[in-house]
Amino acid sequence: MILFKMVRYHQKKYPSYIPLHLEEVAGHFDVKRVFPTLPYSLHTEYSYGKRTFQSELIQKYPEIVRANQDGIPQLWKNEVWAESFAAFLMKLTKNMPAPSVIEIHPPFHDYVGSMREFIEIYQVFETQIKSRWQETDILIENRCGSRYRGGRFLISTAPQIKELCAWIESEHLKLRIAFDIPQLYTAHQVTPKRSYEICALLEELKEIRQYIGGVHIWGKRTSHSRRISHCGDLNTYFNNDMQLKAAFLDSLGRLFGDNQVRNLVLEVNSHSEDLCSIIEDLNKAGVSYV
Repeated sequence: MILFKMVRYHQKKYPSYIPLHLEEVAGHFDVKRVFPTLPYSLHTEYSYGKRTFQSELIQKYPEIVRANQDGIPQLWKNEVWAESFAAFLMKLTKNMPAPSVIEIHPPFHDYVGSMREFIEIYQVFETQIKSRWQETDILIENRCGSRYRGGRFLISTAPQIKELCAWIESEHLKLRIAFDIPQLYTAHQVTPKRSYEICALLEELKEIRQYIGGVHIWGKRTSHSRRISHCGDLNTYFNNDMQLKAAFLDSLGRLFGDNQVRNLVLEVNSHSEDLCSIIEDLNKAGVSYV
């Protein structure tokens, strides 16, 4: 059975039959406070574009402020950065319940050159967080795409995700994966001409699915000859190739049909109709919402 716990994304309207027990709350470096109305997943800095680093809160953490290239944050710069990051999140959520989930993002490979180096830095953060919030889950999202020009994200491709999981196992870490499926496809340059990879990549990750704690799905839509991320539904994502969409949904079911409950975030920035269209496709694939 495919079991997802839906995480409310922004202020989208969801079908009434879907329980919403969690909401995603922004926790990037320009945020000053958070105001959740539900138990929440704290979506921390993801290093796509520039930050101002002007808030009184972030100024308390000079190691974080210094770690940037032309305003784009350089995550996991060193162990002092990891300590500062944990302290920043605790201060950001002061007087609020502990986050149910903290979602983090990988460093760039030009200053963290190996998975071993990242793990050594990350362990400092996990120790700090778990000493305060034992029940909080920590998920790391595979990333592809940034305005950063120094290097690539360290965790983007299927082999990199599998290497990370090997380290999680060997070091007995609590860290789990927030698996962003469209970003994986972007990292592997999957196109209609290479459509066989739509299914093959999900099949490749089946061996580490026990480490996947969350899933991100979203659409793309073509506008003025450009593909716009986080807009549209699965129909527009697959260029209205219904056979390809069906193959994807079938592969999704084989990957996650293990009765393990995972968080699901539908990162749709366009109309609620697109969100509901994706939900309808997931329903046809046999998804149940807990």
